[in-house]
Amino acid sequence: MKSDAYMDMVRSAQKRPEFWRLFVILAVGLVVGLFATPLFFLTIGAADPALNAINVDASGMPRVGVTPGGLFVVLAGFAILVVATVITAERLTARSLRDITGPSALMRRDFWATLKWLSGLLVVLLILPSGGDPAQVSVQYGFSQWLFWVPFAVIGLMVQVLAEELFFRGYFQTQITGATKSYVFGVVGSAALFGVGHVSPVADGLAGYFPVLWAICFGVVAGDLTMRSGTIGPAVAIHLVNNFAAMMFAPHKDVFSGFGMWVSTANLEDLYSDPMIMIYEFAFLAVTWLAARVAIRR
Repeated sequence: MKSDAYMDMVRSAQKRPEFWRLFVILAVGLVVGLFATPLFFLTIGAADPALNAINVDASGMPRVGVTPGGLFVVLAGFAILVVATVITAERLTARSLRDITGPSALMRRDFWATLKWLSGLLVVLLILPSGGDPAQVSVQYGFSQWLFWVPFAVIGLMVQVLAEELFFRGYFQTQITGATKSYVFGVVGSAALFGVGHVSPVADGLAGYFPVLWAICFGVVAGDLTMRSGTIGPAVAIHLVNNFAAMMFAPHKDVFSGFGMWVSTANLEDLYSDPMIMIYEFAFLAVTWLAARVAIRR
């Protein structure tokens, strides 16, 4: 189902639909992800060691965002992608911010409607068993200390999810659709690119590709919600709730764990190859997608 507002977004992409522009957009994303953002991390970390985004453990393995300051820097660094996306959309494809977000009033309405439904759903789902060994989860912060970090986490997460949805769904997905005249190619193409960026840096073999498969499925869900809404609002909301759940409760101790009330010490290769974990993760995604559709009534 494609809303009228989404068709307007696609029409704005068709003003300059040449395929070579898609490769330029990809190049911009790569430059931001591989050069500009790491440079930002190094600069901030050099100014204050407490804000180091990447630490190295005793075995020489990188640990990403394992302190509150470090994780906040990781998330805040996505602001670079926001700026790059807006500038590229305007200069390369003559598209305004509204063209890649959808109507602002509709975006806000669908964002809040989706967020309210998913927040309630998250409370229920967190109570349900998700697999894994409870003995491999340890307390990182007391409740009051964790609450202190929650506002910083929400601000950082909003920057991150807004940046990714703006680039992947609002801009790249609609630009692919405008170039190919295929709504399916738009959703699947942007989802595939989104998934490639989620190869696990700390898991080898087949387990390293489970996050990729899950991210591709997430991209399809977010793309579908963007088509139905005609804005990136619901996709931002579902992305925010998903990342909040992943980072705030029991993240793995080596990856984005700086804000977690608990941390998991389990082997990531074991987790990503555990059928119960896989079932839970995909079920969580399916249920949140259905809840988001109910929230926006499309």
